[in-house]
Amino acid sequence: MRSARIMGLLLGGMALAATGALAPASAAANPPDLVVPTAAYPTIQSAVDAAQPGDHIAVRPGTYREQVTIRKDLTITGAGAGKTTILAPENLVPGSDGLNSIVFLDNAASVTISRLAVSGPGSGTCDAGALGAGIRVLGGAHLDLSHAAVSHIKDTPMAPCFRSANAILIGDFPVGAGSAAIRDSRITDYQGAGIVVLSESSNATLLRNVVTGQKSISTDGIEFVEATGRAEQNTVSDNSCREPDPGCGTDFFTETQHAGILANTGVAVTKNRLTGNQLGIYAFGTVETSHNTLIDNDYFGMALQDGTFDAVKDTIRGGGGGVAVIASAIDTTARLNRVKITKTSGDPIQKFECCGFTATVTTKP
Repeated sequence: MRSARIMGLLLGGMALAATGALAPASAAANPPDLVVPTAAYPTIQSAVDAAQPGDHIAVRPGTYREQVTIRKDLTITGAGAGKTTILAPENLVPGSDGLNSIVFLDNAASVTISRLAVSGPGSGTCDAGALGAGIRVLGGAHLDLSHAAVSHIKDTPMAPCFRSANAILIGDFPVGAGSAAIRDSRITDYQGAGIVVLSESSNATLLRNVVTGQKSISTDGIEFVEATGRAEQNTVSDNSCREPDPGCGTDFFTETQHAGILANTGVAVTKNRLTGNQLGIYAFGTVETSHNTLIDNDYFGMALQDGTFDAVKDTIRGGGGGVAVIASAIDTTARLNRVKITKTSGDPIQKFECCGFTATVTTKP
């Protein structure tokens, strides 16, 4: 009786297998990775072109000297930011925005990239072939970037070209949508800015990144320009005015300043560490900052201009001054709630007023 039962179970199992009922659902739902480099996919772009939306591309250790354009939902994973590198080719081809970018996301694609590096420099100059961005996000695309590196995004020779060599550039101005979640990544040695988010249709969440400028040209760390989002637990340093940049100076009405984080209405700035920038945080509109640590920033730890600001438990130490409150286009109010300012060479709080507008500061110990 027992042997007959076992035989029945075996036969039943064979029938189920024949109809596919025992095949794991994930086998059909999760096709094999596209692996680079292989005979089928010698480059990352060849794998991207062959992939179906939702596919995963695994990139082995190595340096891949190519541009990569992505217009479909994909996941791309390297072997580590120190092992897998997408390197700017000798000759860059402009994207649909007219800029030369190493990696370009477009067409509302949702793309996850991790464990690899994107690197310059570009071989162009301000006059011809300038490198536009390390990673460019446009056309409603979304970038999810983690445990990655974007570095050496600059031209040859390095120069302050307009709209040139931003490490990660999201959206466009005045219109153009893009979005991103960038975390646990290193953005270093860029010619323009580290991360730029442009236009009211764009947004980004930036978490636990290291964003470091360099000491030979003017740079900004993180910029939100009419965009929305969140900058939290990032370490941003070495963004300041360098030669040649004759327009820089301490006059907020006639000169230019460079910042670790530039934020406007709709951006939350919290728990960041900003060190050795010209301004630690430069904010416009209605912005709340909280629990940031700002150390040895040349002009001020924070500059708050033309809006209403709440600063909660920020700590400013060293540098030229603590908080600058600037009214140049509207009356401006800054509420400093338990903001600690120590060891600055200038006044802890300074007001700058122009054109009949007033700056008001209230403090709560």
